Amino acid sequence: MSTVIPFPARPNPTTATEAGGTSTDRPAPIVSAVYTVAETAEILRLSLGSTYALVRSGEIPALKLGGRWVIPRGRLHRWLDDLPEASTDDIERELTATERREQRQQHRRRDGA
Repeated sequence: MSTVIPFPARPNPTTATEAGGTSTDRPAPIVSAVYTVAETAEILRLSLGSTYALVRSGEIPALKLGGRWVIPRGRLHRWLDDLPEASTDDIERELTATERREQRQQHRRRDGA
């Protein structure tokens, strides 16, 4: 009869570790070199359609690889860093335009109902 002595479990290099170096049994996050259009839309808090339009127009730096749009991480973050900051006048103008748009929509709903 043989005795089997199990080896202690070794830490998996693909698992994330806590600050103390102990394994949490969670897969380590994979950092991709590119974002998808959907990920970019989420980052920018835009709709998917608006993000595709900005990608196609060249406003958002993107590449088409194999029939699929990808947005390089570094280029997107540099593009965001280089955007001009909004002034308080810009914000007030945008809020006023949004309020007018909402009032028109409410008016149309009342008239159409």
